[in-house]
Amino acid sequence: MRIRIRLLEGHDIALMLTGIIGMGISLSALLKVGYGTDTSSFMNASIALRTGISLGTVMVTLNAIQFIAEIIWGRRFIGLGTIVNMAAIGYISDICTMLEERYLPEWLFTAQPYRTATFAIALVFFLISVALYMNSETGLAPYDAIPTIISSSIHLPFFAVRMAWDFLAIAIGVAVGGHLTIGTVILAFTMGPTVAWIGRMMKKPVASI
Repeated sequence: MRIRIRLLEGHDIALMLTGIIGMGISLSALLKVGYGTDTSSFMNASIALRTGISLGTVMVTLNAIQFIAEIIWGRRFIGLGTIVNMAAIGYISDICTMLEERYLPEWLFTAQPYRTATFAIALVFFLISVALYMNSETGLAPYDAIPTIISSSIHLPFFAVRMAWDFLAIAIGVAVGGHLTIGTVILAFTMGPTVAWIGRMMKKPVASI
């Protein structure tokens, strides 16, 4: 069993690293504000809160389990970005959360109108970071690869499989005691199209780097 990782150019790696670091930073702010995150992060954060294990360790563990399926059925989706995504985002978020608690005033995340402003800024930053990562084309994270594999294997529309996958993650998060917010539900429906739109808007500037 061989995994082929295509030769990456410098700007691919730069986009990938920028996107992953940006996701980790913005995820920590989204979790601290508490208005909602993407469905995968909601599930991971709920499990981390319930078990007392750090978010980074939960994400690495769950990604490793899902990675087995990606190795077996979706090796074409694996790249350097897959590995970095799996290993880094959760721990970057953990470090940023620690720094936020130590150096930033709590009212940025709890008092209005600052809480809403922090959420809006973090959400835009998160979506742009996801688009940067996707545009790098350096490999799919296991969470994203599995619905793609299922869709192509059983010939169902991708959007339907992805929506079912996202709501399964929400159900797991709620089952372990996670507090579901309207923000997470909205992101379950809108994150894919929004990231795709941002990606199209930045594709020509990125291609010229």
